[in-house]
Amino acid sequence: MKKIFGLLTIFVLMMVVLPTQAQTSQQVTVDISDLTPAQQTKIRLEQELAEKQIQLDIAEQKVKQFGDWVGVGGEVGEAVKQGLEAVVDVADKFGQTDVGKFTLVLVAWKVMGKDVVKIILGLIFFAMLVIILTRFYRNTVTDKRMLTKRMPQGFWKRSIKEYTVVESSLDGEERTWLTIVLGVIFLLGIWITYAIMF
Repeated sequence: MKKIFGLLTIFVLMMVVLPTQAQTSQQVTVDISDLTPAQQTKIRLEQELAEKQIQLDIAEQKVKQFGDWVGVGGEVGEAVKQGLEAVVDVADKFGQTDVGKFTLVLVAWKVMGKDVVKIILGLIFFAMLVIILTRFYRNTVTDKRMLTKRMPQGFWKRSIKEYTVVESSLDGEERTWLTIVLGVIFLLGIWITYAIMF
């Protein structure tokens, strides 16, 4: 039994050792100066050929990849172009109808209707403010000229007019303060107009 066990052990070791030795390759290093000039030239040419082959493979991969990108880009561009042409054609045909015109007005109103109304209301408020403040200033702060006499000179000549100056009932300091108050009200009105419009 010992003999059989010994033989089996030897057999197993040989099965393990022989394939590992068969798989290992032996490589010998030789200095390039020890080779003949023909062998040196052959080795250099093989190295250059291998390097050029690697560069060629890389270039081919890049060209293929760029070709794929160009193809995809062209297809996407063509699809976008056709889609936009279809949208423009349909929108143009729809815009020519009465329903299309009404829809465009509704869309424009939806997009900028509130802004237009705000701007119009702001301009109306500012115009009313300027008219009221100007009239109030003219009637209370400034001296007024009142027409007292008009003498016609004929059809082609201007009439001679006589005026009398009516002074304001306010004295100098009251005029100054009222002018300042009206200026502040005007600036406040500008601020309110801006708040209404924007």
